[in-house]
Amino acid sequence: MARCALCAMHATMGVLCDAHRKAITVNGLTPEQLASRLTAGVASLIDPWGVVWAVADPTVIGRALPDCDLTLLHASVSAAHARIERTAAGGWQVVDRGSRNGTFVDGTRIEAAPLRDGSRVRLGEVELYFVERELPRGRAPTGPGRTTPSRKDRLAFVAQFASTDGSTIQMAQRVEGGMVKQGDRQADLARLEFALLRVLALSSREAETPELSYLQWSAVAEQLEFRSHEADSENVRELVRRVRRKLQQAGLPDLIESRHGLGYRLTPAYKES
Repeated sequence: MARCALCAMHATMGVLCDAHRKAITVNGLTPEQLASRLTAGVASLIDPWGVVWAVADPTVIGRALPDCDLTLLHASVSAAHARIERTAAGGWQVVDRGSRNGTFVDGTRIEAAPLRDGSRVRLGEVELYFVERELPRGRAPTGPGRTTPSRKDRLAFVAQFASTDGSTIQMAQRVEGGMVKQGDRQADLARLEFALLRVLALSSREAETPELSYLQWSAVAEQLEFRSHEADSENVRELVRRVRRKLQQAGLPDLIESRHGLGYRLTPAYKES
């Protein structure tokens, strides 16, 4: 049986033993909310499921997909939260990048601090182990405690849209809802509100032409989990109003276009990039 990457105990999930895994359990985080654009590195981070993530020199960690090497889609994590890098002496350090909820090493809040093998690095509420060597990525474990996304109900839907004026809109789902961001402006949406945008984004992604991406209110309601089992067109209209209101309050453009007789779609000025 494989051994824990941090001690001599047997690994029970990924590369972690039961004790090390439970020590960094994070509420409100699912495995699908972590993503990396690095395929190789010279050091490693280990998440609460024992999954290994590559660390290069440097590695930026945060919530914003375009700006980060390792993305943590969690409400407590800032857009570009922290950076892990080599020191002049050849060791490793983590540097906080002015995050809202702070960066911690072994429980102590830091601005910059050295890392050693087995250090616990916490960004907001998300905690990871740092290892000073590259570990095999391996296969993410499955079974109890993990949630596998399906086509209809993906727990970590992310999308990025570019407009004709060059601006970019990011959408990222969380367990409790999701966010829409453009530059420094961000709207936090409740679960049902973000689900509406996700449904429209998927329709836009799959439609052959923009005109075919419209969804009738009944098709939208069928894919959403309204409290009422007999949701009607007014339920959908009110949900659309709420989303538009939140986007407007955050200074974001209206992403939903409606047309009588056709239904709803994402504003065609924004195309997925």
